[in-house]
Formats: sequence, structure tokens, C-alpha cells
Amino acid sequence: MKSCKGFTLLEILIVVVIAVSVAAFAFPAYKKTQDRNRYMAAQGVLIDLGNGLKSLRADLPFNYPTTYKVVGSSWQTTTLNSDAEITSGNAQIALFARKYMSPIPFDSASTYKGYSFVLCPENTSTLTFCCQGDSDVVACMYDSGYAARPTKGQYYGAAFMQDGSIKRLTK
Repeated sequence: MKSCKGFTLLEILIVVVIAVSVAAFAFPAYKKTQDRNRYMAAQGVLIDLGNGLKSLRADLPFNYPTTYKVVGSSWQTTTLNSDAEITSGNAQIALFARKYMSPIPFDSASTYKGYSFVLCPENTSTLTFCCQGDSDVVACMYDSGYAARPTKGQYYGAAFMQDGSIKRLTK
């Protein structure tokens, strides 16, 4: 009687084909899940910024911002250091940056998880960006790399509305 001491080439090829097939089906689902997680993390920051801006508008007697403001890491490091004096000229940005901007770990100068954030003014009718000229939009975010990698079902951006709801943006 002859004893078998290993696998045949055919058995090994079948295992390899099955492994490659499983990987081919799993990879797109993994990428979509990664994209959604990135979007959800950025949406959490958007909610914090929107609530902060709503609070600031309620507490202070002026509208902030007067034009759209692209949020960036420079807000955390320029004239808003912890020892900087708060004056009437910088009170809006200083209060907002110290309370709501300091915990955001920006990836680069102006993005977090690949998303850019914009604070929208209350009185607007001609704005572009993700504010879309809508006075109900408090803050918004958009995927700054969307044009480079458009995929079906990708989360492009979102807007934080006056009532606290989130509106998904499509391009």
C-alpha cells in the first residue's frame, strides 16, 4: 500500500483560487466601509463645529462669521495661543477656536480625514462651497479629494443645519 505524503498541485491551485476569489469579493466592501468610517468621523467634527457656532451666535450680539470661513489648523496656532489676549477684534475667532477647534487633529493645514470644513454666515445668498447659498446651513464639510477618486455611493459631504440636523451633500 502506498502512503500519500503531501498535497497535489491541483489541490494547492484550488485553495489559491478560492482565497483569491474571497479577497476579490471582500476588497470593495472593505473600501466602502473605510470610506463610511472616514465620513462618520468627519461628521462628528462637523456636528461639534455646528453646535459651537450656534452657541456662539446665541451668546454674542453679532453674527459670526460675516463671510464663509474655511476652517484650518492655522486657527489653532496663530494669534489664538493660550496666552494670547482676547480683544474685541479677535473675540469671535478666539472663543470659537479655543473651545471647539483645539481638539480637532488636522491631517494637513486644512483637512481632517480628507474633509474640509466651512463655517457659513447667517446672511448669505450667493455663496458657493457647501454652504450652497442657504441661510439655514450653519457649517458644512466636503471631501477635498472627491474629484480625484469618484466612486459610486461615495460620501461627498454634509451640511449642519440650524435645527441641528445633518443634510448629505451630493455633487
